[in-house]
Amino acid sequence: MKIKEITYCGVMIAIIVAFSLVPPIAVPVIPVPISFQTMAVMLAGSLLGKKLGTISVLIFLLLVAVGMPLLIGGRGGFSIFLGPTAGYLLSWPISAFSIGWLLEKIGKLNFWKYLIANLIGGMLVMNLIGAIGLSFIIHMPILKAIISTTMFFPGDIIKTVIVAFIAVKLQQTHIIKLDN
Repeated sequence: MKIKEITYCGVMIAIIVAFSLVPPIAVPVIPVPISFQTMAVMLAGSLLGKKLGTISVLIFLLLVAVGMPLLIGGRGGFSIFLGPTAGYLLSWPISAFSIGWLLEKIGKLNFWKYLIANLIGGMLVMNLIGAIGLSFIIHMPILKAIISTTMFFPGDIIKTVIVAFIAVKLQQTHIIKLDN
């Protein structure tokens, strides 16, 4: 990896950590809060692409697994990956990869293409994998878990719009320029 790529990954990890400072919003139906860190994961895939976005998120999760308190509420440690949010956390690198892959396949990028890639690769992938994990861990019927995650959709749609806007602006100003 080039120094520039390592730097981008480091900055993205810092952004994911910074988003943990936004307090979570508790959800009454399931033990999974609304977190703004998911927006940072979408940014990773949108700005760094499938390879570097995924690497950034994987390194972040590795830091969490070894005990660094980098998740919302200052949580960290391997036990996090055994709780109700495990499926969502495990979906993050898959989402970053999916978003980067979709954007790579789409071609010339604009707001709508970023939005679609984040809706599919981000919002839908995260919520589907998260619901499967939630179902498995808290012994909830899978259909009920999937339906319960639809409460995240309004906020997730807003997050994808913001991510698409940021990605387009950074693309236009050439702040992030990868040699892919």
